[in-house]
Amino acid sequence: MRECFCLFLFMLHFAEGCRLSGYRESKVTGYTGGSVLLPCSCTDPQSTAETFTWLVLHGSQRNEVFTNEIYKGRLKLSNERSPANLSLLISDLRKSDEGSYRCEILGTNYTDIRVKIKGCDLDQNKQTVEVTGHSGESVVLPCSCTELQDKPLQLTWTFTPLNQRKPEEIYPNEQSERHIGRVKLLDQTSPGNLSLLISDLNTEDQGEYHCSVLQQQHVNIRLSVQEELHFQSICLSIHKPAKEESTSTQHSGGIQRKQPHNSP
Repeated sequence: MRECFCLFLFMLHFAEGCRLSGYRESKVTGYTGGSVLLPCSCTDPQSTAETFTWLVLHGSQRNEVFTNEIYKGRLKLSNERSPANLSLLISDLRKSDEGSYRCEILGTNYTDIRVKIKGCDLDQNKQTVEVTGHSGESVVLPCSCTELQDKPLQLTWTFTPLNQRKPEEIYPNEQSERHIGRVKLLDQTSPGNLSLLISDLNTEDQGEYHCSVLQQQHVNIRLSVQEELHFQSICLSIHKPAKEESTSTQHSGGIQRKQPHNSP
């Protein structure tokens, strides 16, 4: 009789399936370029969710994240080792990832997670920009967040000289001796403007500059420096020969020159 009762409880438990644990709605914070884990799990670690999904909510719209191209290559589930753990890991975070997400057991229950993304999305992320400067002058290497009021959690500028592979940090730590005292951020009033000003350029400044925030967001700038051309002005004095004096008389048929009169 006791064995039958235990079997009945097991069948009842299996029929119930996975019920989600935790609060109905929770909040998590991530940073651009990093990762964030959206928690979702069954109350019973031995249960398995046969059918579940992750949705991103935009007002009344509900879109599955795994079929959305925006998240391609950036999603990973945690239920490979533990079927009751349905948590979702989103990597290479962007400001556009901010919003509400839903972990849903189809036809039964769900839990919502509000995701807040802090930090900076680079305007030209993973692009290469060509810049030309002139020897003795200054040049601005462009780098900025899409929102100029967003402040990156971490900012680094590095420099790799021509025909070399090892980069040297030039901001915030000036490890490159050739740049000491010649580099600074262009605009201190806008936290999202990360552009770098290099003064007193010379040909040794040529190479590749790397603006990065965290690990996933970066912009490459290739700088070429042209030598300053010096021009020397030369003044030439041209002396015209004196004109020969002559007299002329006007006739209706043209001009007739008078010959000089020779005295006998």
